[in-house]
Amino acid sequence: MLFLAKNSSEHALPIIVFVLQILILVLISIDLMQTYDRELITFMNIPVGVNWSVTVSQYIACIVSVFSADDLVYGVLHVGKHIRIGPRNCVPMNEPATSIKWEVSNFMRMVEGAIVIFASFIFIVQSSTAIDLWLNFAAVTFVGQLDNLAFTLAKMNFFRNAEWELAKRVSEYRVHDNSMQTFKRTARIIWCVMLIVMIAGLSFIFYTQYNLHFACKSITITVGESSSAFPLARYLSGTYIRENARINGRAVYVQKQGTNGAFLAYCGSINQWTVSSYDDESRGNIDDPCYYFDLQSETTRTYDVAEIKTLRLPVRNGGVVIGWCIC
Repeated sequence: MLFLAKNSSEHALPIIVFVLQILILVLISIDLMQTYDRELITFMNIPVGVNWSVTVSQYIACIVSVFSADDLVYGVLHVGKHIRIGPRNCVPMNEPATSIKWEVSNFMRMVEGAIVIFASFIFIVQSSTAIDLWLNFAAVTFVGQLDNLAFTLAKMNFFRNAEWELAKRVSEYRVHDNSMQTFKRTARIIWCVMLIVMIAGLSFIFYTQYNLHFACKSITITVGESSSAFPLARYLSGTYIRENARINGRAVYVQKQGTNGAFLAYCGSINQWTVSSYDDESRGNIDDPCYYFDLQSETTRTYDVAEIKTLRLPVRNGGVVIGWCIC
């Protein structure tokens, strides 16, 4: 709308909408990069691991975000080009737009589209549940469509007459490109490049999560002295080192000190992290954290052991604290 505005009154709406979009997207991006009170801080606050439904949703969201990025694509295609503007089904003509406003309009469109893609990708890789992913993705997409919403409202004469006249002129004009086939081919290339980049980035993150690179390298467990009813539980205190193996899609930690030894793993049947002790004859049971365990966490589906603050004993007294995650 900006490139067809004739006076300051008509310039107001497109400029205000653009500033509002950029402000919202920048605030979202800043908030996404905050770490808050997390024990384990990963790159871009990416989860240690996610369920398969989240992974599938992430790939679908990448595809949807790329093919809905029309502002970025058409902004890139039009920046720096001398394109004639004229009424529909009429001979192209140059009035009333100026080349400067045309370039500024497309540059603004390109910047807004790029920030939408960036914020969408951050939301995608940070999501730990599918519902949060799609809710956040829909919110960012809505912000990217505020300019189209403002144009529709202006056509309905929801604002002043100045905006209604401007929207009517925009509806009656179209952009003429000298070669439509080249235009479409270039647009497809841009879409494909963006899709490849986003899928490659997401695949790298998935590979990193799958190989437990975001998980704690070690974790410490401290059993309180008050656990007199279960004195052997104090021998479960110590540092647990991450193994290369995975159980239920999560890391396995083996006690570094102690004579008998123990391991910390996730039991999928009860949705709890458990600590199980074993001796040399029972090391084969390390792959079954549900078979027998001495300590158990609260019910959770987290992939990040650092989010577990306490472990329960099979008795009422006694305290067990888990902490000191080392990345």
